[in-house]
Amino acid sequence: MSRSNTPDFMPTDNLLTAAASVIPAAHLSVPLERHWRQRLPEQILMCLPLTLFFPVGVMYAGIFFFYLALILSGQASRKLDNIRQSPLLMPVLLLTVVSVVIALTQQRPAEMGKEFWPALMHYQTYLLLLPFLALDAGDWQRKAISVFFAGAVMASTLFVANFFHVLPDNTLFHSYVLYQGNKAILLGVLLAIAAGWMLHELRLRQNHYLLRILALLYVVAALVLLSKTRTASLMFFLMGGLILLRNLRWNLRSLLLPLVLLLTIAACLKYVADLPRPANCVVSQVQLPPWEIAKLRAVCTIQQANDFAHGKKSSDDDGMRAEIYRITAGMIAEKPWSGHGIASWMPNYRERSQGLSSNGMTTPHNDYLLYATELGMAGVAALLWIWFSQFRIARRMALSKDNSTKDKAMLLSMLTLAMMTGAMFNAILRDAVFGLAFMILLAIPLAGLRQNMLRDKANQA
Repeated sequence: MSRSNTPDFMPTDNLLTAAASVIPAAHLSVPLERHWRQRLPEQILMCLPLTLFFPVGVMYAGIFFFYLALILSGQASRKLDNIRQSPLLMPVLLLTVVSVVIALTQQRPAEMGKEFWPALMHYQTYLLLLPFLALDAGDWQRKAISVFFAGAVMASTLFVANFFHVLPDNTLFHSYVLYQGNKAILLGVLLAIAAGWMLHELRLRQNHYLLRILALLYVVAALVLLSKTRTASLMFFLMGGLILLRNLRWNLRSLLLPLVLLLTIAACLKYVADLPRPANCVVSQVQLPPWEIAKLRAVCTIQQANDFAHGKKSSDDDGMRAEIYRITAGMIAEKPWSGHGIASWMPNYRERSQGLSSNGMTTPHNDYLLYATELGMAGVAALLWIWFSQFRIARRMALSKDNSTKDKAMLLSMLTLAMMTGAMFNAILRDAVFGLAFMILLAIPLAGLRQNMLRDKANQA
């Protein structure tokens, strides 16, 4: 019997090329003429970024209609193939497996009550991304970015209207009027992500250049001066730094600018840390112009971080996070590998924080600490694998021959950086207000990704 010339082992790149050569053309391209029901999920997902700037019920309604349209659109096998071939599927399923295994093996004290099942579902947030990834790549992604930008400009205008006291305090605009709750924080985060994406688009697109600059400056001004969220401002500056590093030429002259910037930032931090402490750091209790509020929050944040680094206890209500972090770190040290179990953080923390101002907190305002407390190191590792996978996917997208795929690589990188930064200061995957918003935005660069990669391999073959 003659042996085949085909090698027993085929490298991954060759496997992709072979797969691209045998997959039907229908799976590598989207038909030009499709029934309106087949286009409806894309059209709804294209509009979902706009719902993020309104009360959370509007977002929930939009997601419900998307799921309904996805079911009615047919082509189930194609959609399941898109999900199955997504490079993010296995990391997402691993986090689900880790959380379910811990849930099945942990002891559930009576004080957990009804908190257990909702807490378990919070760890499944990434599963809600998978139906979005069932869609093919297409022009709807470019339109979704434009819709997101339009929403950011609209939100900035609402912040300006509130500054001039012409915005009514009703259900629709409450989070713009009063800085309170996670929705108000999310609005700032959305402005930061939109500003970062606008900055990237400014480099790529040559049309309407002046209009793009004005829109970017308008959104950044609303972000820094009116949104009142420090986390979002930090996100924007880090995303700007990511763009700078991406375009940096690694030579002595090019490295000089980042070095000067770092030295300047270090000098400013030292100067601010030595300033007299403000009388009140709670912005909702002071009446100041926006630029003074931005300055107050910057000074208070730097001084509180300096206190925490030197083991000092801050007396400011806004500085209770250091108190939360310290107690939570002790909880993690008790069971670093297995964790305390699903929904265990709140009862454990309240037992250890009797008499403290932070006793009523429901989360540690930090996803890393929450996962380490409840799921142990396995949970933290699973979460980090998802985010590192997103960076790895973005790297592969940047090497694509398809310009559309390549352009979305930086969007995914900036979004991942924003998620990792936000997780340091808020439980962004614990609260659906944050989690679902990020899943919707992740769908824009990630949908149809596998098809584009297979098309690249087919073109190279």
